[in-house]
Amino acid sequence: MPFPKKTMRYLLYIVVIVCIVGCGVKTLKHVDDQKNVNQLPTQAAATIYEVGEGFGDLVIDGNLLTTTGNSLIKIKGGVYNNINISNITGEHGVVTITNNGLVRMTGDGQMRLKNLSNVVITGNGTNGISKGFLFEDMKYRSIEVDGVLNNFTLQYMSFKNIGDNVFTYHYNQDYDGSEDSYSKNLKFFHNDCDNTGQFISGAGSVDGGTIKGYIKNIEVAHLDFKNSPDVGTVVWLGNVEGYDIHNNTINNINTKNNNHNGIFLLNGNGKFHNNKISNHQGNAIRAFGFTVGNAPKNVLIYNNIVFNSRKYSAFEVQSFKTNIVPGKTTYINALIFNNTCGNLNLSNDWQGNIADVYDLIGGSCKVYNNLAFNLPNPKVIVGQESVLKPIVYNNLYFKTSKDAGIIDEQRFELSSDSPAKRKGFIEPFIVKDYYNNPRGTAPSVGAVE
Repeated sequence: MPFPKKTMRYLLYIVVIVCIVGCGVKTLKHVDDQKNVNQLPTQAAATIYEVGEGFGDLVIDGNLLTTTGNSLIKIKGGVYNNINISNITGEHGVVTITNNGLVRMTGDGQMRLKNLSNVVITGNGTNGISKGFLFEDMKYRSIEVDGVLNNFTLQYMSFKNIGDNVFTYHYNQDYDGSEDSYSKNLKFFHNDCDNTGQFISGAGSVDGGTIKGYIKNIEVAHLDFKNSPDVGTVVWLGNVEGYDIHNNTINNINTKNNNHNGIFLLNGNGKFHNNKISNHQGNAIRAFGFTVGNAPKNVLIYNNIVFNSRKYSAFEVQSFKTNIVPGKTTYINALIFNNTCGNLNLSNDWQGNIADVYDLIGGSCKVYNNLAFNLPNPKVIVGQESVLKPIVYNNLYFKTSKDAGIIDEQRFELSSDSPAKRKGFIEPFIVKDYYNNPRGTAPSVGAVE
């Protein structure tokens, strides 16, 4: 006599669990104890699962989750070969995956993600451990993604001595305007990289009228990226609307690299602000602008500190004809304002301007309220590189940072008698400076009040 369908389903689950445990992998174990949930405020009254043995391979498959609300999955501390996380929709609430102790990966292992929505992977699950996921001394990519991510957050992780990309997102689906033909709402917060490859390596393009790998809204904040001699680009995205790149610190990179790279190379539109880029080679951002749809959007570059570049200008904006497809995409407008830029192109073998401005295929570019010092050619602090003539006004240039009234070349704050103090125009896009100080009714020129 055949088993009922419900019984067969439970038997199948039992077989899967037994097989996984036999391979040294621990699956989801429900825990009734609700203590420590408050460490993760999004997980009030969450269902808790404890997973992992502290070694071997770990599989977290959303098809085995039975919760009808928020879920908290706690990975036991230890050293893992591989961690695979897949098929989590979070349709009944946010699913948070966190550390219970230090979770470490090294050598040939990898974290693999696939088809995740409403998921937070966070390394702040244990008091006293600031970055609870540690990837170090890895030959290949630390984290690789298959399928699509939506409403996804990756935060409080540390990466050291990684031979390839840190986070690789292959998403390249054709976009047809429907809700399920793009990826959306991705967040990367409070991550550290020391001697690694690219932090984010994306996909996406506009080619031959086809829009592929379209991402709406991605935020990268509080990234500490350093000591990578030939990384080239730190974050590369091929097709993104509404990027928000802010409060990141990039230091001591590209000492062996001479390509014309952008440390952030972003195709689309969005905001790049409150970042500090120092002791480097390459433009802080190469903003290759276009807008999906027919309503032009902006690229805003403001409140950034760019200091001590071996080669190239602080910023670059341009568009390409291949990305402007009538009826499908259109141009962007660029605004570059209230940045502090100094000691650019110290090799003196290329331009070292505040901005290199190329054609925007219909868009305009304004460059204003910026403070610059010690540039190779003080007569050209904004470079016109194509037919588009940028609108340039109210930028101040000084021979040295001392002449600009900058107190020190660490925080770049202005002295009370700085000639840049209270010399800026009021800018409706920003009301605070790099350090979150109010701009007031008489703002200063540059990134810092």
